[in-house]
Formats: sequence, structure tokens, C-alpha cells
Amino acid sequence: MQTGMIRTTNPILSAGRLLCAPVCALAAILVAGALVSVEPARAEDSHTPLQPIDCPGERAEGDVASCFLLHVPSDWNDISNRPMALPVMFFAPLEGEATEPPLLVLVGGPGQSAIGLEKRIVENLKPFRAHREVVLMDQRGTGPMAGTIHCSEAVDKDNAIDTEKLVACAKQAKQEGQLLSDYSTRFAAEDYHALRNALRIDKWAVLAHSYGARVAQELIRVDEEGIDRVIFNGPLFLNTRLLDWNPFERVEEALELCNQDDPCREAYPDAYWDLQRLPFEMRKAKLADDELPAELLGILYKARLEVLLSWHRIDKVPGDITSTKKSLEEALAEDKIWTPPDNLSPSMKMIGLGMHFAILCAEDIKPLDGQAPSEVEQPSKIAFYERACRLLEDEVGDTITLPDGWDKAKPTNRPVLVLNGAFDTIVEPSSMDNGLSNYSNAVWFQVPYAGHDVISRIDCARDVAKDFLAGTEPKALVNHCADREMPVFDLTGTSATN
Repeated sequence: MQTGMIRTTNPILSAGRLLCAPVCALAAILVAGALVSVEPARAEDSHTPLQPIDCPGERAEGDVASCFLLHVPSDWNDISNRPMALPVMFFAPLEGEATEPPLLVLVGGPGQSAIGLEKRIVENLKPFRAHREVVLMDQRGTGPMAGTIHCSEAVDKDNAIDTEKLVACAKQAKQEGQLLSDYSTRFAAEDYHALRNALRIDKWAVLAHSYGARVAQELIRVDEEGIDRVIFNGPLFLNTRLLDWNPFERVEEALELCNQDDPCREAYPDAYWDLQRLPFEMRKAKLADDELPAELLGILYKARLEVLLSWHRIDKVPGDITSTKKSLEEALAEDKIWTPPDNLSPSMKMIGLGMHFAILCAEDIKPLDGQAPSEVEQPSKIAFYERACRLLEDEVGDTITLPDGWDKAKPTNRPVLVLNGAFDTIVEPSSMDNGLSNYSNAVWFQVPYAGHDVISRIDCARDVAKDFLAGTEPKALVNHCADREMPVFDLTGTSATN
């Protein structure tokens, strides 16, 4: 076993010797709290134990996992107060001994559940797992252990968020001892610091996706000594605002690529102009009673195209526009009810909404205070979040207060790899520069024609990540994606309503 993985015992083999029962977990937190000084408590002061539990569901063939609950304080500034439990899954290497540092996976959202995505994550990471353990833990406020603060009842069947139900849920959670201020990025980093200590891991590599990059940057601040190296995958950095840019420009770039491609241009000669007209034509359509108002359909349709790009489906965009136009024209000509194309927005049903809003209100909406709608790039989204954030602050309170300099990441010379897609519509592709300035030992590769989460979807990105995790220094990495070819556009005109 490498010196980077010094453990006195292996948690997979010796969990019973390392861990306490739930009553021990609570007692340890209470005792630590009795001894704490007026200074903020650190993760290593909590003596936070792991409680072994049965793993949920079934593993894929060849996978061996151990599962735990990590007991942490709800408020890391007062570790005697209100314990919470976070589910952990620890996967053994696929081939023999663990000879490389474990890989900690930080998922995005904010609000995604790592445990909920477990099967997809461990399958996507197979190229890295031959001699490496993988560690998953739900961030506080996400997944099956979140409790009331998950607020799943605030999402309706059409994936829309009811702000009144969200506020009612947050009020109920507060009565039960779950405060919005508990769900900060810094506290999440303290949780992972505690997890590393509890697992007796000397150093681990970190794979941080989307919002998980902010957690990783905070983890560097609170526990740099425990980090071997970091991969940022489509990262949302601390100093990048999620909603203050125009992702629709990527759609227009995709249509320009179609215009430069002879087969695509011949199949869809009017796709760009069709897209400009569609939002106005949609207002003429006869809709079913349960459909959204026609004036919203154009906004939702543009969002659909952005999601296609984020899902690495640049090849589908021109055909989707043309088939949508065709179905709308047929409905108008025959004076019949038109069914709009499916909303492809990422589902909020699996997102921990209390945590999601607590973080976005503090980190993305608050910095935009005082800006008129005309001064921001996504006014409709920001207006919705501003209203929800204002209601949460006025009617619930206990929102996150960020210290000065919260968005200034700590510099480090740990090896860092940044990967993102040139057609990402979730996080602005050019914003990678915002994070690189903090990392002296780093390299950034942008994957041509790709969307969000390139490591899960793009083979050449996984090849780069594999080389990096094997120990190749950032400046010596080969960019396997440099010559990635433009995808062949789908010329079948698949119906947009499928």
C-alpha cells in the first residue's frame, strides 16, 4: 500500500473495530462539544465516528462495497448541537489491493445525491478503479437521509417548483431542528474532512463535478494536507456565478456548425431562422388545458435545446428545431391541439431543494442584489430565484451568512486537472480561467463539441483523467481530446415530441 494511504486498519475488513454504535456517535459529539473553546470547531476536533449499516440495493458483478453513516454536527461552529447522519459508500478496488490513493467523488446540483447516483458513478469510473478505492457520501441536505429539508413535495409532476410549498417545508424543517444555515458549502467541506479522518485515509484524490468544485475548493481550504490531487469536471468555481451568463449562445454556435456542414445545411437550411420564429408561432397554438401558458413555451423550448447540448447531443439540435416547427405547422393548419416537445430540464425531483436554495440564495443570488433584470443574462431564472430567496429569508430566516472573501479560493500547488465541454450550457465554458489562477500546478483541457460532465460521457476525457490519476504531472499530460472530431449531425428529423 502506498504511503499516501496510511491506515492502521482497512475499513472494509475491520469496520467493527473502528466504529461506534449510534449512541456512541451522539455521546462523542456531546463530549467534544463540552470541551470546545470559543474558536470555531474543526473537523478533526469532533472525533466523529462511522456507524456500519447494510448497503442499499444490489451491487453490480465484481463490486464490493461497505456502507456507513457518518455522524456530524449540523453546525460545525457548535459541535455539541443537533447531530445529523450522512450515508457513505466505500467501494473496494476491482482488481486486488488498493495501491493508489482512494478517489472521493463530489457530485453537483447543488443538491444531487451521490448515493442516488451510485450505480452510474461506479460504472463510469471503472477505468480508474483497478487498484483504487472509491468513496461516495451524500452532501448534507441530499439523498435518503436528508429528512424534511429535502422538500420533495415542493416539486410538481411537471418538474416545476412551488415556492409557497418550499417555504412551508423550510418552516417545518426549522421546527424539527434543520436550519437553512446548516447547509453551507463550508460545512459540506468539513463533513468530508471528518470522513477522511474517520476512514483513516492519509490522502485521497478528489473528482469534483459541477457544484462539487466549490466543495472541493473549500476542502482545499480546510484540509489541503489530505488531498493528493484534484480533477475539476465541468466545474462551477467559487468565483463563477451560475446564472449570470447567456447559455443560449452555445445553441447558436451549434447551428453555425450545422451551416458549415454540407449534409446538415442541406437537410436543415432554415434551422436558424425557424428557431427565431418558433417562440412567436407557439403563441398561436391551441393547447391542452393542462399545458403551460403559450407565452412560456418559447422560453422552455430554448431551455430544451440548451439541455440537449449539455447532454452532449449537439447532433440533435437542428433536427429538433425542424421537427418542432413541422409539428406546430401541422397543428395550426388543422386547427388541432398541439403537444409541445418534452421539457428536458434536469429533474428537480431528485434534488435536495432546501440545500439547493440555501446555497444558491447565498452564493449566486445575493451577489446580484441591486442589479436590474436588464443587467443580467438570465432574467427569468434570476427573478424566480430572487422571489424564492426573499420569501425564505423573510418567512423562515436562518439563511447562510457568507464571510468576506468567501469566493476567493485558497491557492495550492497540488496537481489539478480541469476538464470541461466547449458546449456546456450549465456552467459557462470560458469561466475555467476563474479557477486556474489559484492553481500553480494545473492544466485545463476543453473538450470540443462536448457538454457538461465530460468524464462520464466522453472517452477521450476519461483517458486524460486516467493518465492524471496514475500520477502524470499536469504539464506533462497529453490532451487526448485535442483532435476530437465534430459529431455527425442527425439527419433523420426525429420527432421533437418523443
